[in-house]
Amino acid sequence: MLYGHSGTLFKCQGLNLPVPTISIRTKISLLILSTLLNTFVLLSSPGLGSNGRSDDEVIHFNGKKLSIKWDPLTRAPLIIRGIESDLLEIKNFSKLSRKEITHTGPLLVDKYKSLLQISPDQLKLKGAEKVLDTWYVSYWQTFQGVILYESSLGFSIDSYGRIKSLGALLYPNIQAPLASKINHEQALRIAQKQIKDYKELKCRLLAESVLVYPIKKTNSIDYYRVYAFNFFPEKALHPASTVGGWAVFVDSQTGKVVLFEALLKPLGCCVPEDWVPPKPEEMKPKW
Repeated sequence: MLYGHSGTLFKCQGLNLPVPTISIRTKISLLILSTLLNTFVLLSSPGLGSNGRSDDEVIHFNGKKLSIKWDPLTRAPLIIRGIESDLLEIKNFSKLSRKEITHTGPLLVDKYKSLLQISPDQLKLKGAEKVLDTWYVSYWQTFQGVILYESSLGFSIDSYGRIKSLGALLYPNIQAPLASKINHEQALRIAQKQIKDYKELKCRLLAESVLVYPIKKTNSIDYYRVYAFNFFPEKALHPASTVGGWAVFVDSQTGKVVLFEALLKPLGCCVPEDWVPPKPEEMKPKW
């Protein structure tokens, strides 16, 4: 995985490092909990969107009464809550395997795709972990198989198999390049030049990926296909060190640096799960 300022990781360059199971599970669970909590807290105040439409709305959808918080720019839902009923209830929940649990995301998106404005095959599993009696499941949004930086769709499933709400940061109608114009080696050299004293610090490339990086403007969003690199100086690799590193995002079309920021010391190294959205016939509920 690749670290961004959210602390997430995408892919470790040339490394096959084992990760302590507990620390990674705890990290994923805390990230999901934090994301959902922040979404509810920061987005709870009412207002009007850019088109005059209320950011908070109660609608009737397929026989359900829903409360929706809309993103004023993308007009995608930030929060969907069921009123008087759940978004989805999973029967025989306790008998499902972890793999079957991960299929609830595509199933949920398929059920509400006209509201979410993405399709089930645009999901990439971020994490599915059980904390006490509750499952916390989250996904990235993808575009042509490429992860959108800091996109998310997450929800919890209680011990009765009920999904009461979901939180999301989604981007409908993406217009982003499908291929890169500059190659990896060119982008890497550009990224290395951003770090003062790169050679003296003996910097290491610990993670890299290709991402779609959205930048929100007042009335629009620019989408960049970027090479994303994480560098850390050699002294940051010592377990007792508190030294951080840098994230550098290089536009794959122009070579321009579109993001350069400091990173905290890495907490671990792992790769995305080998998971693809289930086929439609596999999404039929088994409960």
